Amino acid sequence: MTMTLRPDAANPDDPQATDTSVNRDFRSTEMHLMNEALARAHCTEQRERALRERRVRRVLAARRMDRRAARAAQRARNLAAAAVALRSRTY
Repeated sequence: MTMTLRPDAANPDDPQATDTSVNRDFRSTEMHLMNEALARAHCTEQRERALRERRVRRVLAARRMDRRAARAAQRARNLAAAAVALRSRTY
């Protein structure tokens, strides 16, 4: 029998303290860690996607506000031109 690195295996002659159980425990831990890594990667991907979508929404909102401001400026210029034209009319 071989001695294991498991802290809970007090007796090296314990049948559960064999290489097979160590391999099984290691595989179980490795699978658990792999699932955690996959979940972490998935969360990171979702967070990045949400940030990209927020950035896109902000850009689109800024463009909308820019167009609205341009229309308001054009209306103001048209009104100013109309006021000047109306004032400069001779009767």
